[in-house]
Amino acid sequence: MVTTQNIELNPPKWKLLLVFYLFFIVFFSIQSYSQNPEPVFRRYTVDNGLPSSVVYHVFQDSNGYIWFATANGVSRYDGYKFENFDLQSGLVDNDVFEIYEDYRQRIWFIPMSGKLSYFENGKVVSYKYNNKIKDHLPSSRGPIKCSFYVDSLDNIYLGLKQFGLITISPEGIYRKYEVEKDININAEERSNRKILISSPNHFDQKYFRFQGIYQKFKVSLLDLIPYNGYTHHHLFFQTAPDSSLICSLMQSIFKIKNGKVVSNVRKNQEIIWMSIDSKNNLWVAPQGGGIECYSNYDIEKKPQMNFLRDIQVTSVLQDREGAYWFSSLNDGVFYCSEINFVNYSKENGLFDNRINAITANHDGTYIGYEFGFVDLLKNDKIKHYYSNNNLVKYSSVRNILIDSLNNTIWISSIDKIYLIKNNQVTGLQAPNNISVYPREVIKSLYGGYWVGATTGLLKYVDNKFVYESEFKKDFTGLIYDLVEDKHGTIWFCTINGLWKYINGSYLYQGTENSLLAQIIVSIIQNPIDSSLWLGTNGNGIVIYRNGKISQITQRDGLISNSIHKLYYSKNNVWVATRQGLSRIIINQEKYTIHNFTNANGLPTNEVTTVCEYNNKVFVGTSKGLTVFDKELVTEDKTAPKVIIKAFKVNNEPVDLSLKQDVNLEYDQNVLNFDFVGFVYRKQGDALYRYRMIGVDTTWVQTQTPNCLFSGLSHGNYTFEVEVQSYSGIWSSTPASILFTIQPPFWKRTWFLLTGTLFFTIIIFFIFKTRVNSIKRRNDLLQNINLYKQQSLRQQMNPHFIFNTLNSIQLYILERDPISSHKYLTKFARLMRVTLDNSLNSTIPLREEIEALRLYLDLEKIRLEGKFDYTIDYGEKESILLYKIPTLLIQPFVENAIWHGIMLKEDKTGWVKISLIDSGTIISCTIEDNGVGRKHADTIQQLRTREYKSRGSQITQQRIDLLSLMYKEQFNIIYEDLTDNLGLPLGTRVLISIPKEIKTNIQM
Repeated sequence: MVTTQNIELNPPKWKLLLVFYLFFIVFFSIQSYSQNPEPVFRRYTVDNGLPSSVVYHVFQDSNGYIWFATANGVSRYDGYKFENFDLQSGLVDNDVFEIYEDYRQRIWFIPMSGKLSYFENGKVVSYKYNNKIKDHLPSSRGPIKCSFYVDSLDNIYLGLKQFGLITISPEGIYRKYEVEKDININAEERSNRKILISSPNHFDQKYFRFQGIYQKFKVSLLDLIPYNGYTHHHLFFQTAPDSSLICSLMQSIFKIKNGKVVSNVRKNQEIIWMSIDSKNNLWVAPQGGGIECYSNYDIEKKPQMNFLRDIQVTSVLQDREGAYWFSSLNDGVFYCSEINFVNYSKENGLFDNRINAITANHDGTYIGYEFGFVDLLKNDKIKHYYSNNNLVKYSSVRNILIDSLNNTIWISSIDKIYLIKNNQVTGLQAPNNISVYPREVIKSLYGGYWVGATTGLLKYVDNKFVYESEFKKDFTGLIYDLVEDKHGTIWFCTINGLWKYINGSYLYQGTENSLLAQIIVSIIQNPIDSSLWLGTNGNGIVIYRNGKISQITQRDGLISNSIHKLYYSKNNVWVATRQGLSRIIINQEKYTIHNFTNANGLPTNEVTTVCEYNNKVFVGTSKGLTVFDKELVTEDKTAPKVIIKAFKVNNEPVDLSLKQDVNLEYDQNVLNFDFVGFVYRKQGDALYRYRMIGVDTTWVQTQTPNCLFSGLSHGNYTFEVEVQSYSGIWSSTPASILFTIQPPFWKRTWFLLTGTLFFTIIIFFIFKTRVNSIKRRNDLLQNINLYKQQSLRQQMNPHFIFNTLNSIQLYILERDPISSHKYLTKFARLMRVTLDNSLNSTIPLREEIEALRLYLDLEKIRLEGKFDYTIDYGEKESILLYKIPTLLIQPFVENAIWHGIMLKEDKTGWVKISLIDSGTIISCTIEDNGVGRKHADTIQQLRTREYKSRGSQITQQRIDLLSLMYKEQFNIIYEDLTDNLGLPLGTRVLISIPKEIKTNIQM
């Protein structure tokens, strides 16, 4: 119990006499008590998501979920939210009082009715042989707690009050374990140390039998408890690490080893829970309330801890982080991250929760407040000191110094220095009637006391101030903290950095290094190497030794870079910050850092001050005082577990219970992962890191338990996620999902092979076609050139040239220079035009007509004017701009002359050439009044020895080639002209020439 006493400053004598009188008369009757100090608990009720505050059992499964068996169903907790299951979810009975996990990771729910159900693959399933249990339980008082078991063959075992132990096989075969008639309680230990309890309804028998792995015995209940034949409602059996058996029965706890009862402790109340944790702590819950903890399961000693005294605890769980969960009958669930951290607060008797200063010695712990004064805590008794006895009894305390030699306590308060001696509080008279406003007082190695104040530096010797820097105008700045080294030099920290006072001079150290020029709020000296440790506001800890600077920051593991207070004790530096507490263990020049936060048991992360005495660490916070033994607190190195709760593809869930690789289509590339790491100490603020192997191997950190990926291309991927424990340990094995995004069909192997083959065939076909086309075109061009050469040779045949030159020679011989010059010029012009035109595949119609005129004029000279010709294209000069194939018309005109007119008897006639624009074509008509084609063929057959003109044949072949070469069709129509009697009057040739000529064969 915590006892509180109040002591005021210099009370009047009559009050003092009255106090002493009342103290001796009514001390034991009027002494006020408060609650015992307890660890910091986090409480969960229906307001937080539990289905009921009546919780019978708390359990952690192999994945890491915390399960709660309540009067209104079961609940599963992952550190973020509660997921509740009831009758609508598949439970057979809502009143569940025990939870068990079997070898297949099925979570079994055991209700009072015995109607079993289990959770598997995200669903609650009713046990199919519940009728077997129901049919054989007419007289049972319900299941025995912690006596349900499923073996590796899927046989279930269920211990029932006043009935015994039953088993049901996977095939539904029911069997009851029969025991001898003299056995009242029978317990059997399985290979995994699970103990199955059978309590048959044998009221007249008084023996307890245990069949264990290491011991087997049979003892009389009369040797254990005062047996009266009534029902045992609560039976608990635990095999201890030393192979002894710890049992709780009714109001008794006994320990049996080698068949002998070695300890037997009787309680005042029946025990409703008993268990042993991994640290060998035995937890015992009396029915009247509270939970007792026996160290090393030693039941004969006093409980090491006893808390939650007004709470009826129904079960205790130590989770994988080493934290504890306590379920209760009407008050929900209590969570404690560290049972060795004991917290004192205003509710426990402290004057206030906001603590500014702490110091401790054999007399106890002195506590200074932000709003109050000083308390003395010793053996859970609290003594209050007030600064005065007037209306204002409160003063903000900055520092407390214990002068053990003079048995004096120095209090640096906001207004003055107070002294506590012989339980009397006195105020120190300020020098020169000037307010001191002290912040720190230290005892000088050379006598007296140094005071750091808001107004500078002072020294107090022999009950008076002998030095005041403000009064002497030496230094007037605010001093936060100060130390004295072995040479008598005073080092103190201020708002602008580090100073030292030596031989009456003030020397500023901030010019040596910028780190010494920052705000420094706390200073200590390491006695091993005389180094100065400076707590800064933002730069962590700066270590100053022999002019050299080093630094400890968050990068090195420090919990915060903003320091509030430093404290040195036996190679340990304790660091108080607004983000928690750090412990720096000094090993020569190496440091090991351990951090403590609310995840370790502190009531808050806002730590204001700290001190240590006899391995006890006293931590002042804004929510009271926390005390722990540093030797009992170990940092948990267990790697936390993380699982992937849900995996959605395009917002559709994927069944993860199949435990196989996932294959996705190419358009299923929007992926959402929900994961959870079981770090309950972090209260939903766990740090995760994840990566998508196949995209990037770099870890991405987040405090949000989900992530989204979109737009992933096809390929093989592995998603991995880890969680960090409260002590900075990452998961040893990441949770992962392997999946494959299939490529679209046009990127799959079969399609690529088929496509490659198809396009190879197409390319081969195109190549072959192209080669054939080029070959065909070349053949066509070669043929056209051949026929063009034949036409050229026809137009420039030797007969024509010889006869033309003879005619010109005749003009020369007849001394007709004008005619000879004229026709010689035309002949030369014709030769040149013919040669020029033969170089092109097409020429304008104007040039074709020009060459045609020259040819006809020369033929007229040669034939001595026996025929006439006309060329008519109307008045449309534009028709002459269209291009036609070279030497196209001339062969037909030649045929008209030589195979039409020249075969007439009189060898006279005419040739008419007309050109008409007929839309998309040019209609060329060549008409003569010769003998006609049939008569010409007859005459040619009779003149075999004479020259045979092949002009029309060559021209027809060329026309066919042109139709193949060009997209447009050339057409020739021959008409034989006759009179009414059928006699030939000549020949008309109709040639259709396309206006737009485009090649039909590509190179």
